[in-house]
Amino acid sequence: MEQTEGLPYELSPEVVARASWLRGQLLSWFRSCGRTFPWRDPGREPYEITVAEVLLQRTTAAGVARAYRGFIKRYPSWASLALTPLEDLERALRPLGLWRQKALVLQHLAQSIEEHGGTIPCSRTEIERLRGIGPYTASAVLAIVYGQTEPLLDVNMVRLLNRFFGPTERAGEGRNRSLHRLALLLVSGEQCLQVNWSVLDFGALVCKARRPHCQECQLKVECWYVRSQITPISDAPSG
Repeated sequence: MEQTEGLPYELSPEVVARASWLRGQLLSWFRSCGRTFPWRDPGREPYEITVAEVLLQRTTAAGVARAYRGFIKRYPSWASLALTPLEDLERALRPLGLWRQKALVLQHLAQSIEEHGGTIPCSRTEIERLRGIGPYTASAVLAIVYGQTEPLLDVNMVRLLNRFFGPTERAGEGRNRSLHRLALLLVSGEQCLQVNWSVLDFGALVCKARRPHCQECQLKVECWYVRSQITPISDAPSG
């Protein structure tokens, strides 16, 4: 598959084909190499999923995994979070990064949801009105809790898209819209959630920010980043 010249985020037939190939490769990798976390277990309640997404903000998944089960056991519902003194929440979250901020977010969120009858709404507009919820967490709730087609566009997905398809020359909001369109293309179709998780895991384990494992990567035959690192051998005489 040849990459289209110009902006890589225009959804040309070539980009659509590359995205389809990438999705298949990621799902294949995820089936054998994907990570397992308690918040990914089937049958998790919306409360448990949403709490996990808040805890994961700017914190490693491995770190959250060590504290998650105990936290859910201690605080099993929005009501229990809403009624807990902030100082107690801070102590419970101290092993994680940004524990003061996360304690405050969780308490505000719990109080807000309790005011809405204890149920997380199912539309982005309503979800983002809840205190403590930003665009990424809203996407995660819509994708995981309600099964909607939403890309989890975090730093891992942005890095993978930029490396695989090539960087865009757009800036600001134009760049953000282009990335979102490409991310939505990648996760659309069957197994949206598994594609999202495969990107998160692949970015954490293979396509790392520093020292990515390019030579062992099964995407390298189609990856713009790998191709850009190859220096052509000149056919000019050496002198």
